[in-house]
Amino acid sequence: MTLNDIGKALWKALSAMVTAASGIALCVGGLAVGITAEILLGMLSFVFGILITTASLVGLIALMVWLLTI
Repeated sequence: MTLNDIGKALWKALSAMVTAASGIALCVGGLAVGITAEILLGMLSFVFGILITTASLVGLIALMVWLLTI
């Protein structure tokens, strides 16, 4: 085995480690983005639910007041 062969083997090993590390980093980054998006969309859904409930209650109270004034 020559020095050139050892260099090629080390280069392949280093390349494999860098590829694995970048793959893991992309996977973790995608997971973090996904979790953040789910949390934000859940909060947005909750806020819209509160707004729709409030609008429905206001509409119901307005209907009752209107019916009582007829």
